Amino acid sequence: MISRNEIKYIKDLSRKSNRFSEGKFIVEGEKLVNELLQSNFEIEAIYAVEGWSNSLVEEVVLISEKDLERISQLKTPNKVLAVVKMPEFWDIEENGKGLTLFLDTINDPGNLGTIIRTADWFGIKLIVCTQQSVDVFNPKVIQSSMGSAFRIPVEYVNANEFLEEYKIQNPTHPIIGAAMEGDELGKFDFPKDALLILGSESHGIHEDIKQHVTQHVTIPKFGQAESLNVGMATGILLWEWKRK
Repeated sequence: MISRNEIKYIKDLSRKSNRFSEGKFIVEGEKLVNELLQSNFEIEAIYAVEGWSNSLVEEVVLISEKDLERISQLKTPNKVLAVVKMPEFWDIEENGKGLTLFLDTINDPGNLGTIIRTADWFGIKLIVCTQQSVDVFNPKVIQSSMGSAFRIPVEYVNANEFLEEYKIQNPTHPIIGAAMEGDELGKFDFPKDALLILGSESHGIHEDIKQHVTQHVTIPKFGQAESLNVGMATGILLWEWKRK
């Protein structure tokens, strides 16, 4: 059974202010909860309908499909929902090695989730976001990441402070900005260790961040589209980095 207070508590976690004041977020659906159970995240509670089970779970709160609909953020609720504790800190290994993604004001949850999922595919170990970006614990980010948000650390930073520190700690690593004008991607010599900055489709990289960029790279345009979705652009850039 689930109480009325629990229903309100879980529904309130759809709002960012409540997520961060409580230090909790929600994960929904069989696939994502199964991915979650294989991660290091601490789970506060799992609510599931009759018939759902996982060998890694010892305790489940059984609820009706009607109650699942009440607490779900999905249009079509999917058997199980977990309330999860936010990590107090991310376990970041080998910071500065390989390619680090830096995301400038990515506001769309679907885009951020797609970027996290794509980064996971290509073996990226760290994503850094400006504080103006959507939070990684937004339910739509979690859904669109398809479980990758449980594997890749996503740090939120003061942009200038982080970039200054990155340059001090990694003086030989270039800071690459994805831009409409720059070296053409096919001819660009992607280094193994670097920081890659991507901005939003509407504003690109902000001027105060551009001052830290040492190289610009562009994906050449062959058709008439005004812009390229940032999630798609990330995939193209990461493939070229990994290929080289």
